[in-house]
Amino acid sequence: MKMLRTVLGLIAAGSLAPAAWAQQPIKIGVLMPTSGVLAALATEQINGMNIALEEFGGAIAGRKVEMIVEDDEAKPNVGLTKARKLILSDRVDVLTGIVGSDVALAVRPFAEANRVPVVIANAGANALTGENCSPWMFRVSFSHAQLVSNFGAWLVKRGIRRVYALGADFVSPREMVEAFRKGFVAAGGTMVGEAFAPYGTTKDYGPYLSQARAANPDAIFAVFYGAEAILFVKQYQSFGMRDKHRLVTTMGLTPQMLRKAQGDAAAGILESLNYVPELDTPANKAFQAVYLKKYSALGAEFAVMGYDAMRFILEALKSLNGRTDDKAAIAAAIRKVSYEGPRGPMSIDPRNNALTQNIYMTETVNQGGQVVFRVLDTVPRVADPSEGCRMAR
Repeated sequence: MKMLRTVLGLIAAGSLAPAAWAQQPIKIGVLMPTSGVLAALATEQINGMNIALEEFGGAIAGRKVEMIVEDDEAKPNVGLTKARKLILSDRVDVLTGIVGSDVALAVRPFAEANRVPVVIANAGANALTGENCSPWMFRVSFSHAQLVSNFGAWLVKRGIRRVYALGADFVSPREMVEAFRKGFVAAGGTMVGEAFAPYGTTKDYGPYLSQARAANPDAIFAVFYGAEAILFVKQYQSFGMRDKHRLVTTMGLTPQMLRKAQGDAAAGILESLNYVPELDTPANKAFQAVYLKKYSALGAEFAVMGYDAMRFILEALKSLNGRTDDKAAIAAAIRKVSYEGPRGPMSIDPRNNALTQNIYMTETVNQGGQVVFRVLDTVPRVADPSEGCRMAR
């Protein structure tokens, strides 16, 4: 009889456990550079995450969802320290955010060792879904190769056959140029030269523009960010190159947050992008209406990638009815998420845990005194072509 009472007591305790567990909040750790030069970008990403969370009513299966934001300062050592804090002290169920690829690469082994899923909202280094891929890490932003893998062939069809490449001298522009070169040359184009300006110190792009002009290209493929993007675009126009040598680019050169400062100099540029605010779809119009009402501005690509990172997590947790005790089940559920979002159809490629998404071929045009994007073509459901992933599960 005593043994029977013990067994019944254990059964009763077990039946109460799920109810007690269900009262705990779901914790999502967010690593973002909320200070420094990338703070504005981080703010946009967090804004997008908040919109996704509000769409789900701030809860999953009755469990409140808490976002715990930590500033990684865009530094790998700081990012790893903050990831340790989020995982070991705050006991987060999922980690997301991460703008810098170097931060993502630093965090990956620790998150994997602790079996915590990571959903990257921005970092674009090819290695993250290539040779450094992980069954615990998902990227719902882009890879550098994915953004431009189809761009070169598209430009060749438009009569652009000679291209000179210019960029800031760090990993992202170099990966962009290499991926662009691969597709462009395969389609019959010729790269007539390249140059990379010291990052963070170059104030005069005149020597680089003169060198590019001397190569007589049909177009210049340029990759710059932030204040350097503003400066380069303005100097490109002042050199009188826009009419003779088409400026072509990808994410970073003319985002919404820079175009006001760039003015008319930002018009007439051909770009390969994974999102433009002007997309004429019900999902995008709904997102932008909410973003405009909440933040008094249109959301750029960074806001949408933050939104999608959070939505992938919440959709996965919803499919599990809010259960977070099995982290492998969360990772498996993230891998199965698909929906129609502001960017278009969204799904994860199980080969490397990278997002499959539309890529838009666009032109910047002056419309009503403002420079906006006009979509010229859509390449549907582009997979991440990063190579080297060997992912055992």
